[in-house]
Amino acid sequence: MPSAFLLVNLLSALFIPFVFGETEIRFAGQTEFVVNETSTTVIRLVIERIGDPANVTAIVSLYGEDTGDFFDTYAAAFIPAGETNRTVYIAVCDDDLPEPDETFIFHLTLQKPSANVRLGWPRTVTVTILSNDNAFGIISFNMPFSITVSEPRGRNESVPLTLIREKGTYGMVTVTFEVEGGPNPPEEDLSPVKGNITFPPGRATVVYNLTVLDDEVPENDEIFLIQLKSVEGGAEINTSRSSVEIIIKKNDSPVRFIQSVYLVPEEDHILIIPVVRGKDDSGNLIGSDEYEVSISYVIVTGNSTAHAQQNLDFIDLQSNTTIVFPPFIYESHLKFQIVDDTIPEIAESFHVVLLKDTLKGDAVLLSPSVVQVTIKPNDKPYGVLSFNSALFERTVIIDEDTTSRFENITVVRNGGTHGNISVNWVLTRNSSDPSPVTADISPSSGVLRFAQGQMVASIPLTVVNDDIPEEAEAYLLQILPHTIQGGAEVSEPAELLFYIQDSDDVYGLITFFPIENQKIESSPGERYLSLSFTRLGGTKGDVRMFYSALYIPAGVVDPLRAKDGVLNISRRNSLIFPEQKTEVTSKLPIRNDAFLQNGAHFLVQVF
Repeated sequence: MPSAFLLVNLLSALFIPFVFGETEIRFAGQTEFVVNETSTTVIRLVIERIGDPANVTAIVSLYGEDTGDFFDTYAAAFIPAGETNRTVYIAVCDDDLPEPDETFIFHLTLQKPSANVRLGWPRTVTVTILSNDNAFGIISFNMPFSITVSEPRGRNESVPLTLIREKGTYGMVTVTFEVEGGPNPPEEDLSPVKGNITFPPGRATVVYNLTVLDDEVPENDEIFLIQLKSVEGGAEINTSRSSVEIIIKKNDSPVRFIQSVYLVPEEDHILIIPVVRGKDDSGNLIGSDEYEVSISYVIVTGNSTAHAQQNLDFIDLQSNTTIVFPPFIYESHLKFQIVDDTIPEIAESFHVVLLKDTLKGDAVLLSPSVVQVTIKPNDKPYGVLSFNSALFERTVIIDEDTTSRFENITVVRNGGTHGNISVNWVLTRNSSDPSPVTADISPSSGVLRFAQGQMVASIPLTVVNDDIPEEAEAYLLQILPHTIQGGAEVSEPAELLFYIQDSDDVYGLITFFPIENQKIESSPGERYLSLSFTRLGGTKGDVRMFYSALYIPAGVVDPLRAKDGVLNISRRNSLIFPEQKTEVTSKLPIRNDAFLQNGAHFLVQVF
């Protein structure tokens, strides 16, 4: 508006003749007005005369186009010589047109210019009529209050929200929205759950896309309310149409087995396994049910004695491996024939697996999606305990020097594995050694427990690693039939003999005595090669040691140059370390005719 104001002043300067006299006409009082557009809005303009008295007629007129915002855009004011001012009134026209802020300029002129009367300052008045009649619009939804959508499968889908800007479309307007309601947090099903929607200047309609998410969660009908919360830019919200209800239809019907484990006797000829769709864990309906759903299954088994074999132990009675749920049908059944033979068997099992990749229709696969079927053993349902037969294929020997904990002794539970059972065991020495077992290995007794379904259990033993040289020791491990709990039995083998091998060099470590004790001795008429050996570590028992002695002539000390014929004995000899003796000396006679070179060596090897 300042530029318009300057323009008017400039035009006044160009077109209004100035009279330089002693009488001046001008506006008095307020010259800038900011008003609302109402039927009672009137602008009061005061025109005054100063200087010499004179009869003067002043004109007040609107500069520019008449937009219809005032009832009168022209007024004349006669000021007689006996008065000094006059008041004129400009009434605002209250129309129904949405309009932004508008500024108008009224200027003052003389009806008849005179040499004695001139225009003074201020000679213009500005009037601003504030925006009115919803110039920036009234925002609301322009669509049915309630819309129903389906949750897409394997993808996301957009829901268009149409908003309208009624009345004025001046300026840029931004409205905020928020999603409320729903049994679950809205962000699990819709995106975004809050945000801004913008109307550019002049735009009366905007379409905003809300995304429905595929969450793969079974759900009944969900109701969400999209609420317009606030607006910026001068617009208003139409509270009667400020919300829209979105109903996401029930979806993702759950498909699953009712239970994951079936334990059946061989005498039950037919096993029925229910498969359900559209029900939660409590049996309440959930998810869509008006469409057909199908899924395939596969039977999984193995080749061991613990696995039931199809067509030998059981027969699949379905004509094909696809389960079909017609609309509004919530349960189907798989039937298997259990073959009742006369062969004693331990528990055998097979699995039925629902295949997620084959699922068709508005459904999701939930747990349990796998069923384990176990056919009970037909004898000894609580099992028969015995030591693992693999332990008797070779003698069990424990190395004290390398093993601190030994867990390879296992007891197996043949036959049935029903119920929790236990049995006591005891460990004793299988020798005349009176020292307690726990001096070498512990514990000396314990309780072995089997949980229901458990077929193998270990008896862990801790080996005492001392530094005392000891011979191999035998131990007898027994499971005690009279201590059995839980209905099981004990069968042979119920005893295991094992050994802790000799340790800490119990029989000694034989090596040469210090080098100075290896020497050649001479006496009149005889020469000897004197060798000294020592026995380190244990000294248990008489130990025979074998060795050889060869002569290497002077020169390079190379075992390949070694030869016999110098000593008056064979090249292979032996000696005995008696029990408890730690040092032995052997004298080997040298031939009288043998010439011993200066710098020659004897090569002695123990083996």
